[in-house]
Amino acid sequence: MRNKLFILLSLIVAVSMVLAACAPTEVVKTVVVEKEKEVVKTVEVLKEGQTVVVTATPEPVVVAEFMSKDPTTLVEVGFGEAEGLDPALAYESAGIGVIQNIYETLVFYNKEKSAEFVPNLASEWTISEDGLTYTFKLRPEATFSDGTVMTASDAAYSYQRGILQGGTSSPQWLFTEPLFGIGTDDVALLVDPEGSLYDDQEAMKAADPAALVAACEKVKAAVVADDAAGTLTFNLAQAYAPFLPTLANGWGSVMSKAWVVANGGWDGSCDTWQNFYAVNSEDDPFSIIAMGTGPYMLESWTKGQELVLVRNPNYWRTDPIWEGAPVGPAAIERVVLKKVDEWGTRFAMLQAGDADFATVLRDVIAQVDPLVGEKCTYNIETGTYDACEASSDQALRLWIGAPNVSRTDVFLNFNIANPAEGGNPLIGSGKLDGNGIPSDFFSDVHIRKAFNYCFDWDTFIQDALAGEAIQSVGIPLPGMPGYDLNGPKYSFDLAKCEEEFKLADVDKDGIAAGEDPEGDVWTTGFRLQAAFNIGNTTRQTVAEILAGDLAQVNELFSVETIGLPWPTFLRNQRALTLPLFISGWIEDIHDPHNWYQPYILGTYGRRQSLPADLKAQFEAQINAGVAESDPAKRSEIYAKLNQEIYDAAPQVILAIPTVRHYEQRWVEGYFTNPILGFYYYAFSKK
Repeated sequence: MRNKLFILLSLIVAVSMVLAACAPTEVVKTVVVEKEKEVVKTVEVLKEGQTVVVTATPEPVVVAEFMSKDPTTLVEVGFGEAEGLDPALAYESAGIGVIQNIYETLVFYNKEKSAEFVPNLASEWTISEDGLTYTFKLRPEATFSDGTVMTASDAAYSYQRGILQGGTSSPQWLFTEPLFGIGTDDVALLVDPEGSLYDDQEAMKAADPAALVAACEKVKAAVVADDAAGTLTFNLAQAYAPFLPTLANGWGSVMSKAWVVANGGWDGSCDTWQNFYAVNSEDDPFSIIAMGTGPYMLESWTKGQELVLVRNPNYWRTDPIWEGAPVGPAAIERVVLKKVDEWGTRFAMLQAGDADFATVLRDVIAQVDPLVGEKCTYNIETGTYDACEASSDQALRLWIGAPNVSRTDVFLNFNIANPAEGGNPLIGSGKLDGNGIPSDFFSDVHIRKAFNYCFDWDTFIQDALAGEAIQSVGIPLPGMPGYDLNGPKYSFDLAKCEEEFKLADVDKDGIAAGEDPEGDVWTTGFRLQAAFNIGNTTRQTVAEILAGDLAQVNELFSVETIGLPWPTFLRNQRALTLPLFISGWIEDIHDPHNWYQPYILGTYGRRQSLPADLKAQFEAQINAGVAESDPAKRSEIYAKLNQEIYDAAPQVILAIPTVRHYEQRWVEGYFTNPILGFYYYAFSKK
């Protein structure tokens, strides 16, 4: 029909170009040519003496209004929740995401730029020529939400408390390394350099009192307040290029000393700090309460259901943190973070407009994309999004294409905890009998290599990440020193997987499994459980792909998948009971050290029970890499490190996806800073 009308219209126009007349016009009739949704195009046929004139007069496009039922409240639904809200201890994305809206730091990210920083609680700062001294001028107008004025002493106390509280499950290694030397990953080493006190609360309390006081005084000398001048000074052990970004995240939050002490925290004395060392989230009073200088306050938290933030009505900010940012109290009065593990429920809330945005994993985007009426595409050249383009009156807006600074990987435990009482059901019988695995199953390098060869990256990227990812080459991210696209990486190869299993010697009799007449892993088989956090279907897919690929190689190989609630998942990682787990890392600072250190020496190195000799093999190069300021020289150091890590195969390194964010079109203020997460102060709703 459209083609016929177009031909007719063309003929009429051609006639009008030949004929001419000057008589007054008169509309004879109006013909509807096209109707699409609410857009109507018409042709008016006019009589001018003997002339027929055709004019097209499209009616104005009607743009749908997207208005929230409640513009005062922002509702976010996801499958995880915070473990705790103590800035000194929280070291997982959900908790830090909340902390960054209640508390504030000396410097902050420059909006979407994860490697640029703007003044926050500090109005300015200086760095000495040798890079060892950072001095921050604090804002005298900054106040806590209880109305008290923030002082330099509050800031110094916050850092001192965090470092002294320490513990290897905390983020405090990010401060102990620059302040006390690379490789000093916990305050315990300031008391006993041999490392015998790591995470041992009772042993720390029983340590030499003089050594305890000396460690505390060393911490206080590294972080010094001057209330009269309104300054805070950090004295570093060596130049440390990523120190500013270290200060910008949740663990750099400033707390009120008076409030912390009043609620059972450390009193600031060097005689008592050991009583607070390596506290866990369950015993930390500041895991469930919060009071900072930020734009929001904690209103309520019902574990397993929702956490509610309410805006700070007396928020101190009178000048924008970055150009175009708000000032004064937040536009959104209340933020409700709902824990909804089941995707169908999250999807229904998004459809109904009951959620302003929701966690949408890649394996379900086909359900959500038809609801998108506006798309905002990231421009890699400009480092920001191009203008959003509307395509329909559907209710959702999609932000797509920004590079991610996080990754999910498979972690293998070299020495799985198997308590004498109760055992460990995740490793079955705990023996190499076909119904379990021994605790040291993954200490065999051929087993680890076999698991690497037995993972199908292409299927994972297509099925779980909608094809919007690339296989990672090594531990750091693209663009960083140490990332080499042509570096060593494993590929999906079932023949090589079989070969490595046959080279293994799990029973340690000196005979390779493929030749062992008494039987070994190849002829006996194994059974174990691969863990992920409930609701994270991407990680579940990883476990299922690995299980299926292993079963293809040998039907005696059984990997069962098990989903655990997020807090339970974390506790079991730290307790070393998970034989194989699928977890992720969001970088703390945009630097390769923040990937190598946690994967080998720190967070995941510990949770994988990496043996001391393997850590020692890598440690010198990791430490040399972070101490080197020349990117080319850093890359040389990391190239050798990458080969050694590849040969040891401690993890199965997966893929780097890009970012997708879906939200209702009445939401305004979103920007992408993958390290920061959602900064609710920037949001408003129509």
